[in-house]
Amino acid sequence: MTEVTARPVFRWACLGLAAVMLIGCGGGDDDNGTSPPPSAGVFTVGGSVSGLGTGKTLTLQNSGADDLPLSANGNFVFDTRLDRGVAYAVTVKTQPSGQRCTVTQASGTATTNVSDVQVRCDNLAPATFTVGGSVSGLTGSMVLQNNMGDDLSVTSNGGFTFLSALAAGSAYAVTVKSQPAGQSCTVSNGSGTVASANVGAVEVTCATPAVALPQGDWKQEACVLIGPGQWGRGLWRIAKQSETRATVSLGVATYTDANCAVAGQIIGGQANDGGDFRFDRTEATPTLSAFWGSWTQITGQTSRTVWARKGAHLCLLGDQTPTVFPTAARVETYVNAIIPSKICYTQN
Repeated sequence: MTEVTARPVFRWACLGLAAVMLIGCGGGDDDNGTSPPPSAGVFTVGGSVSGLGTGKTLTLQNSGADDLPLSANGNFVFDTRLDRGVAYAVTVKTQPSGQRCTVTQASGTATTNVSDVQVRCDNLAPATFTVGGSVSGLTGSMVLQNNMGDDLSVTSNGGFTFLSALAAGSAYAVTVKSQPAGQSCTVSNGSGTVASANVGAVEVTCATPAVALPQGDWKQEACVLIGPGQWGRGLWRIAKQSETRATVSLGVATYTDANCAVAGQIIGGQANDGGDFRFDRTEATPTLSAFWGSWTQITGQTSRTVWARKGAHLCLLGDQTPTVFPTAARVETYVNAIIPSKICYTQN
């Protein structure tokens, strides 16, 4: 595994404090060195199919990916193996013509080979068809409806199918009855008229809204000696110019004890001496918001950066092009690893 170290990008020479920006290095792997690279995994996920009609095909997914077409009853195993502790959730992506298949014992966490997923297919009434589609971005649970009824609880990403089949020529209209906690889900391709085939093109996309861009004074958690009888914490004074732009001045919060508990004073730097930050992308998990953008220093040098807010913490990450943090989840993995080192900031 590539080792990653944090290095100072700029320093306040007169105070002996570094404002630390983290930078990914080595190999260009997208986890920035905080975890081993993806592996083939050790545990299989599978089960059995029953009731599938002769000449018919259905497609299963695991956690919204790893498509597995099946055209016969019996045992099945997904191609992708999982590492210990990784969650699985088996869904039906596409239903067989004239049938509706349901999955039981569909989800769990891999601690050994999984072989008890059960897929049961049943015949539909003649000239009736299922309505369904796919869900992405979901982190909790929600309830979907078709035509203001036929409630369907959804707890995982991947395919979904309403219980009630509709006759050809019937209208359908898929809506979100109840949103998942902390998320907003929208429906596309959600309405139309059933023709002579199962409807599988409905798309439900869920997203977690990002919190506002930070502003005000933020102190680095690390407490360091800066002079005789004086300790300090690096300070970022953030002036939010808009929801996508902020300027920063650098300073230090001083203390009279080695635990930085008894405040002294705040020494500010020159206006905007920390540079100008312009953000072009935001994304969030239920517990973290990430802001990707360009950082222009007072020297004119420009580089990529990510600001990450998790709870009381603001972590400032150096980035690359292409990004080494492609998702908010990847940012959170790295932030979880660095918060204990006290190089992140808390609001003053």
